[in-house]
Amino acid sequence: MSFAKTSGIREIPDDYVSDSDSNYITEDESVVSGLFDGEDDEEEDYEDDEIIDETLSERIAALKDVIPAHHRNSIYNFSRRVYDLGSTGMQLAGKLTWVLTTSALLVVFPLALETDREQMLVQWEKEQKMLGQQPGEGAGSQPGTL
Repeated sequence: MSFAKTSGIREIPDDYVSDSDSNYITEDESVVSGLFDGEDDEEEDYEDDEIIDETLSERIAALKDVIPAHHRNSIYNFSRRVYDLGSTGMQLAGKLTWVLTTSALLVVFPLALETDREQMLVQWEKEQKMLGQQPGEGAGSQPGTL
């Protein structure tokens, strides 16, 4: 083994530039990080890749060893009850929506049309009274003449 390998000294690449008037070093960041970090970065990147590659289902499966069986069963039973309650609630909400919609179409809509027609008739009668005629009277007949 050479002294350079055991001491961590690395050879500086030819395109490494240093400003002698200041303490700032100008260089491509990938080259600079490679100069100072070395093999440690490669190991850290490998460890980070292992964490990233782990899926959510694998993480949950790993909790099986951490959480005792009776706690797992209680968590499962609770989540199952919440799911069943939500499912039943959604079914009831759908049925209620259907009943209200069909009731509105079969009862309320015709009632609203009839009420509107009744209001139009009342308005027409008011207009006839303002003109001096009673509904049903002829144009030639006036009260008090024989």
